Amino acid sequence: MFLSSHSILLPSIVALFSLLSVSLFAIIGWPGEFVGAGSGFCEEFRETTIRQPANTWSNLGFIVTGVWLVRVVKFDVRESYLERNLIVHSQPLAVLYATLVVLLGAGSMAMHASGTDWGGMADVLSMMVYIAFPLSYAVSRVFRLGAVECARIYVFLAGAFGFGLFSGLFPASGSFLYGVFIPLFVGMELFLVFRNPRPHNGIWWLVVTGTSFLIGLMIWNLSHTGGPLCDGRSLLQGHAVWHLLCAVSTASLFFFYRSENRT
Repeated sequence: MFLSSHSILLPSIVALFSLLSVSLFAIIGWPGEFVGAGSGFCEEFRETTIRQPANTWSNLGFIVTGVWLVRVVKFDVRESYLERNLIVHSQPLAVLYATLVVLLGAGSMAMHASGTDWGGMADVLSMMVYIAFPLSYAVSRVFRLGAVECARIYVFLAGAFGFGLFSGLFPASGSFLYGVFIPLFVGMELFLVFRNPRPHNGIWWLVVTGTSFLIGLMIWNLSHTGGPLCDGRSLLQGHAVWHLLCAVSTASLFFFYRSENRT
């Protein structure tokens, strides 16, 4: 299953559109009423069109990571080990993953730059559609399913999460759902590691994924508004560091997937 030149450009197109949109709204102002979305993440709101600059621009880490991962996908297309595992063999899944990483940055930018209610919803939605991928990919490998089945599971999960968010069935915060689904994802990945005697060439990528996320989570907790690491006027924000460490985590998770030996 190979990609057309158009589909492999999707993450870059999404990244360019996101940056152009932020730049445009930085000039003309953001649509919607300012409601202080993101106020719990320490940084004071500026009287500018980029309300929280550090928390906004740190999301470039996600956008750069997603675009860089596409270059890795293009390299894999030219290599001879395309049958090694699901995400390398089925490049559309890799492009989907890279696009979701870019959207993490775009959604978070919308909230921190605008402080609007819709920006906050975009942030949570981007988190939900991202976490649906690791869950779908883990389920597919646990039951030895193919790319089409993985895509169907992803569409179902992402659609359910989106419906739950906009219908009010799920809380308008990604923290609760991540607290539920990340342990589920970790449990499935550990099951896969121990099910096969030699499942990975690069198991340490999973260690990097978990370490960067946990360090980021610790900083995230300590740097909330009123927290010990919170200085609302500082250009160095703990929440911005969280963004950058999460971008590292998304990249290392992709390389963990890529290192897997198919069984």
